[in-house]
Amino acid sequence: MFATHQQLRFSSPVSTSVTTTTLRQKKSPLMRTISRGGVVHAVAMANPATVADTKAKFTKGYPYPLPSIWATVLQELLVGMHFTVTSSKYQHEEMRSLGFVSVFDQLFEGYPTEDPNAKEKIFSTFMEALGEDSKKWRADAEKLSAFATEQTSIDGIIANPMFASMKSKVESKSLVYDKFIAIGFFRALEMSKQTSPENLKKISEASGVTLEKINGDLGLYKSVLSRMNAAKELQAEVLERERRKTAERMEKKAAKDAKEVAETSD
Repeated sequence: MFATHQQLRFSSPVSTSVTTTTLRQKKSPLMRTISRGGVVHAVAMANPATVADTKAKFTKGYPYPLPSIWATVLQELLVGMHFTVTSSKYQHEEMRSLGFVSVFDQLFEGYPTEDPNAKEKIFSTFMEALGEDSKKWRADAEKLSAFATEQTSIDGIIANPMFASMKSKVESKSLVYDKFIAIGFFRALEMSKQTSPENLKKISEASGVTLEKINGDLGLYKSVLSRMNAAKELQAEVLERERRKTAERMEKKAAKDAKEVAETSD
């Protein structure tokens, strides 16, 4: 069995700051395959970005402090996605968009900020640091969500041409698979109310991605996201205690001021 969406909560050790320790890749020319008009082209990538480059772009684009819980996980996501998009075989996948956007939105549920646009600013900066189009990722996730919601059977889901395309890439060993594709599979099943082990197996067969790999990634993220949820709850309790202390201090100050005014009047 695999987890419900509510159980898939991000998890990561809590840190007090975003580390800038770098993991550098050797700079060398690479070839990336891209699709234009249904035709796949090979494009030279001279001196691909390093992890340090990607982190620096994000920090420059969003130079504001992030609470430790979010900073730690966001950095982990950034490093992981860096290695995905700098792969010589990387191609944009709608299923990856659905998986990543779902995780990102879960991560930023309850994000403590007075800026209502902070989440989208962070999302767009994150994607720009990777050299990706944030609007496309968001739009693809929304399109696939709408498609999945309309389906009433697993056959309707796997009839989507993206599964045949993905299977072809798996067979030619050109698919850059990551855990967000697995999460995208799960979200598509969940939104169509088709979450059963049998249907996940059909997703595996249709996409060419092994069931063992999919289940492994979903199990890992269930555990990781659950711990993150616990960390969020702990931080919420800390913030609530701070609010109560502030309210008590303000109440005592008000009482003291009132007493001084009364004594002055006498």
